[in-house]
Amino acid sequence: MSFERDTQRAAHPSGHSRPARTGAIGPDQLPGRTRLLITLLVVFIGIPAALFAWIGGVFLVDAWGFEMSSTQVLAWILAAITGVIVWPLALRRLRRELWSRQGGGASPAPTAGEAVVRSVIVVVGAIGIIALSGPLDIVSAVASAGASVAIGPRENGLLLQLIATVVILALAAPAFIVTQRALRSLPADDPRRLEMQERQNWHFAAATAWAVSLLVGYLLSLATLMTM
Repeated sequence: MSFERDTQRAAHPSGHSRPARTGAIGPDQLPGRTRLLITLLVVFIGIPAALFAWIGGVFLVDAWGFEMSSTQVLAWILAAITGVIVWPLALRRLRRELWSRQGGGASPAPTAGEAVVRSVIVVVGAIGIIALSGPLDIVSAVASAGASVAIGPRENGLLLQLIATVVILALAAPAFIVTQRALRSLPADDPRRLEMQERQNWHFAAATAWAVSLLVGYLLSLATLMTM
């Protein structure tokens, strides 16, 4: 107990202790009942909502006179769910996971300019996922190209992993290079290093989450194309 009080006093010269700030609770830290409730909500609300959206989308397409099959409508809906819901959630979860592995603690808040940049990245990323995984023509062309290169299912999976890795590196490289140069120019005790590390962490998490979300959207559309 005395060692703990001495540590708190050393951290706070005024001598007054302050409770440590805890990070946000991750999905793996939620109580069992809460996770069960989330699962039930997804099953009994999310799936029926997607089905109703699909049926409503088919009726709207027919009412507006668009030439679009019900399969394509479902693919667009699944792509929208992936881009609007899965992509931001994956980004948030991965950012927290990477930050906790780097030492944990409360991450510094982004500046106003950085917050705007991140918001634009999230919006553009969602649009990109929908535009690339929604059209079945693109999905079919990618599947045909993969089938011509890969020999079997195992090779096809390895090819997708390789493509995802290349996409992650290509997206994360510009931000990583810029932030790494800034970190090298800052002294070791400069408080701005923490902000720069958090910025580097966020952009790498964004690149990884976007590539994974795009792959999820592609696989959902591919499953729709093959089963319907």
